[in-house]
Amino acid sequence: MKLILKTMERAAGRSMFLYFPEGPARTAFKRSVMTVFRDSDSEASVRALLEEGGLARLAEDEQIILAFPNPVDGAWNWQRDPYRADDMAFIRHIQGELNTETENRPAGAAPVTQGQLQNIMAAMLERAAQTWHPMNDVKYLAGIGSGASMVCTVAALEPTLAAAVFAEGAQLAPATVKDAAWAPVPAYLLRCPEQTVAYFLKANGAVQEGEREGLSYYRNRVNPNQQMLVGSEGSIPAAYRALMRHVRRPNTGKYGDIERRMLPEVDYANFELHLDETVLSDGLAHTWFTHIPAAVKANPENKVPLMIMFHGASDNPAEAAEMSKFHELGEREGFITVYPWGTNKLTWNSDMTEGGPDDDAFTMALIDYMIANYPVDAGRVYLSGFSNGAAQAQVIGLCHPDRIAAVCPIDSNWPGNRMGVSEVDWHDVKPFRLAMELRERTGIDYRLPNWYTYGNREPSYPVYRGCTQQHQYDFWKLYNNIPIKPTPEMDQPHPCGCGVLGDRYERIEPSSVHPHHSYDAQRFVSRDPGAPNLFNYVVMLDKGHDIAEKDPELGWRFVSQFRRESDGSLTILK
Repeated sequence: MKLILKTMERAAGRSMFLYFPEGPARTAFKRSVMTVFRDSDSEASVRALLEEGGLARLAEDEQIILAFPNPVDGAWNWQRDPYRADDMAFIRHIQGELNTETENRPAGAAPVTQGQLQNIMAAMLERAAQTWHPMNDVKYLAGIGSGASMVCTVAALEPTLAAAVFAEGAQLAPATVKDAAWAPVPAYLLRCPEQTVAYFLKANGAVQEGEREGLSYYRNRVNPNQQMLVGSEGSIPAAYRALMRHVRRPNTGKYGDIERRMLPEVDYANFELHLDETVLSDGLAHTWFTHIPAAVKANPENKVPLMIMFHGASDNPAEAAEMSKFHELGEREGFITVYPWGTNKLTWNSDMTEGGPDDDAFTMALIDYMIANYPVDAGRVYLSGFSNGAAQAQVIGLCHPDRIAAVCPIDSNWPGNRMGVSEVDWHDVKPFRLAMELRERTGIDYRLPNWYTYGNREPSYPVYRGCTQQHQYDFWKLYNNIPIKPTPEMDQPHPCGCGVLGDRYERIEPSSVHPHHSYDAQRFVSRDPGAPNLFNYVVMLDKGHDIAEKDPELGWRFVSQFRRESDGSLTILK
């Protein structure tokens, strides 16, 4: 059993034990992480939890990274005593240190020099390939002793750090209750005092629904994922299997939202998992997940649309599936969904950098394979993606507008400097340039409808001249024959926050489970005959860098209107 002691200079020399499940650091499937707080700092105490407490078996069965941070002087500072260790700061710090045995950037590390910049991406990719990848939406906390009180303190004060918690005998200090965010955190509570249970009941808006496994079961009747189990007998493995593995916390609200997790034994049973297959025309080994709706399987003679969803940088097909759940939408709407994994199993070469993976060839080979082997309507191929994958969706659409009917990317901070002003000429962005050269070479004035979603807690918001969003939407307007208006400067943003008002504006509040979810859709129309709406800049309020419950559905509603004809023209279906 491999147990690692990790000491962190940037956390004043504090340490934690790490346990990684067997197997390679990176796979096509999703891994979660559980941080367990106990009062001892000994290795023996960790091994007891792993062996006698069943955590080692749990980690292997469920593919969980386990972290055991060490307290100072045998206890956690859940009372937030200013004269003791600042455990809240320590817990915030370790969130970024759960992926590798060594400190990610030790104190005093030399800064990157100008001469090293050309190699920085290669170095980042090399390191990323060797590290584990716990997604932020599936981080769970468990505590015993004073560690249980610390876990509940974190859940109350910084709920973004916990998708769900286990606590045994936990207390909450009055000052913590006073300062609490009162945001929902699913909880499995054993032998906790009444005030602790009362806090989580109120924060989750939960009411009793009966009993489960000998514990009182509570849930929120609007969002049943906000749930609790309360009683006297249980364990950390029981809490994970009964509660934690069922919920996740995407960054789609001020404190995140509680959503349902995909269960491998249930959800993946409906997927075709293509792992390192060499059947595509480019001859390379590639990985992708395919979902075929039951109605399509029952009626294979009917051609249906295809949606390809590209993952974000360092993510994978399972993570893209869980974030977007396009396949669930496809089950209802009758389209096939594919989640591909980038050729290098880390990123998409959306800049089409020379010497990098040819993800353009991979994608087109995959589309050809899907059309040849499944009942895919070649005129209704749609693309979506998140972050780096959102850029990839746009790139493939622009480079192959004769094959793609429409795109609905989500949260692309591209091109340019994602954290500030940069001057970008579209001629210098290779995919943009290739798209315009294709038009000139073929004589076809292509159009490509785009429903683009962004969050107002992203870096380029409010939108200003020189930010990634301005460079992106100005090119899309140019491409789709939409008038381009000046974007305000950084110090004088437009009150709408979107940079430039659309020709039409729509406020959308589509979620019954999350009634606070709200979108500002700026709709832009082309100067083409009939003034078609070909570009939409859609900002979700309070969303960070993540996919919200209704992002895919809103995108689908728009793109599904369009069909690509064999001559390159577009038909509006409805």
